[in-house]
Parts: sequence; C-alpha cells; structure tokens
Amino acid sequence: MIIVFKHNATADEIKSVSDMIEKLGYEPRVINGVEHTVIGAIGDEKIHRSLEVFKAFPFVEDVLPIQKRYKLASREFKKKDTVINIGGHKIGGGHFQIIAGPCSVESLEQMQNVVRDIMPCGIGIIRGGTYKPRTSPYDFQGLGEAGLDIMRQIKEEFNVQITTEVVGVNHIAKIAEVADCLQIGARNSQNYNLLEQVAAAGKPVILKRGMASTIEEWLSAAEYLMVHGCSKVIMCERGIKTFEHATRNTLDISAVAIAKRETHLPVIVDPSHAAGRIDLILPLSLAAIAAGADGLIVETHPDPINACSDAGQQIPSKNFAAYVHDLQVLINAMGLKTEK
Repeated sequence: MIIVFKHNATADEIKSVSDMIEKLGYEPRVINGVEHTVIGAIGDEKIHRSLEVFKAFPFVEDVLPIQKRYKLASREFKKKDTVINIGGHKIGGGHFQIIAGPCSVESLEQMQNVVRDIMPCGIGIIRGGTYKPRTSPYDFQGLGEAGLDIMRQIKEEFNVQITTEVVGVNHIAKIAEVADCLQIGARNSQNYNLLEQVAAAGKPVILKRGMASTIEEWLSAAEYLMVHGCSKVIMCERGIKTFEHATRNTLDISAVAIAKRETHLPVIVDPSHAAGRIDLILPLSLAAIAAGADGLIVETHPDPINACSDAGQQIPSKNFAAYVHDLQVLINAMGLKTEK
C-alpha cells in the first residue's frame, strides 16, 4: 500500500508511521516528493494487517492499495487460463460450452423432453432450478428435494452433468450429492458465509454477478470461494440493474472483456436473465461470444408458455438446435473448441 502524507507533515510524524509499518511486517520505502511525501509499504496484504488504519492520522492524506483485493483469482497470480472440466466437458482456455435447461425443474417428463431435444445439439451440462429464490414469496419456489430426485434420474438416464443453484447453507449437502456443479445466484453472490460453505463442498461453482455488483466485487466473491479451497470457479455475467426497462437487466458486455483480462477463471454469460425476452437471446449470445466469453448458460423449456417461471425468456426446446446453429459460425470464427 501507499501512504500519502499531507504537505505539512513533519519528519518525526513520517518516521513514526514508517516505524509502525515496519512493526506490522512491511518494508517501508520513503519517497520525498515536491509537494507530498509518500511511503510505499512493500509486503503481502493477505498475510499482514491492513494499513488503512493510518487514514485516521491527522497528518495522513490518503492510504492507497496497490494490490488487488482478489489475488488467487487474478491474472497476476496465474497468467494461463484455467480450464475447468465438468464430467469431461471443458470450459475455458479456448474450450466453449453451452449449458442449457429450464429455469425450474417442474416434472420428470418436462426434464426428459428438454434433454431429448437439446442433447443432439451437443449439450452435456443440464441446468435446472430445484430451489428457487424468487422476488415474490407467492411465486413458484421450486420442487426442492423432489426436484433433486428428478435431476438424479435425468443424470442416470441420459448420462449428463447437472448444475443447479444453492440458495441456503442447509441445502448444500443434498445438492452436492446430485449436482456436478453448484450455482451461486445473483442474490447470493455476496453472501460470504454461503460462499465459504459451498467452497467446502469440493465441486465446481458457477458464480453469477450480483445485480448491483461492481466487477471488483464480483471477482472478490470468487476470491472468497478460492481462499476456502474452491479452485474451480466459473464467472457468470447475467446482467445488472440499471434505469433501463426495455430488458429485464442490462447485459454488461464490457464486464466480459474486463473479466477476461483481470482473471484466469472462465467467464460465461447468461443471456436469458439479462434479456428477460426470447427475441434478444440470440443477439446477446453472439455479443458474448464476440467479447470473449467461454460459454453460455441458457434457459430452454418444452412448453415455455406454461412454464412455472421465466416463461418469456425460455427458448422452446424444439427450437434449440436452430439457436445453436446460428451461434456456430461465430464460435468457429473465434477458434473455440466445443467438443469434450
């Protein structure tokens, strides 16, 4: 960190801070400028105490961090792209995956119909909500354990990988018995206790960006998972809340490009929750691929009109092959690998 002194700070005051920095485990380096004196505190902020306490000193103007708050997730920690393998399906490092399925698990027949329609398109990771965090308490909340039982049957019948959202600590163990990848939704992206407990499950995690989270906060949430032992984190941009009402959320394409520069972790996009409307799924998906996304997580349903949730944003599963076909030209142009 860098401690910036006010222009009237005395030599004794500067020395006292320098001595304290050294006692805290850092190596102080004093730089005397024309208007200000600064001290560069050299050391790892992860293993030493924070120096932001010096902001309270009357002769200190500011304390500036020079290390990112996210370290294990950063490109500085690992230059090479991380490739995450979910049952043979690779994401990251030039490997592109489309994860697809309905918003909510509603019945065994519904899930069977979806998987039969999308598996021929090369989809090997199936999404489906069993526990649903909904804005209104009157909305469909998912089937819970009954939904997990359905996902278990789908996994065994079709030999696919399963991903579903964790909404509470008490659900983790049950979900981890079935799911090959756990999801953290936008509402829980800064629920740090949940992140710590999910990390302990030992499964890959899809971490959605919070509805009002900055990119730094999103990456810092990934750091929580990684610090607690989860190295297989997939970042998911799903749109943020803005003043715009034409879409459900505003897909932040710039966040995809920035995250790809800032972190070695795979970055995928959820165009369904960003758009909230089916006619925008394809263009947003194409934009995500062009921006460098490593994959997409898309909602599809055999009968969207009668879906229990998110009816307006789910692609009819019978039409999913056409959607994938329209993406393939750009996927190929970007040199991405879609095979196992």
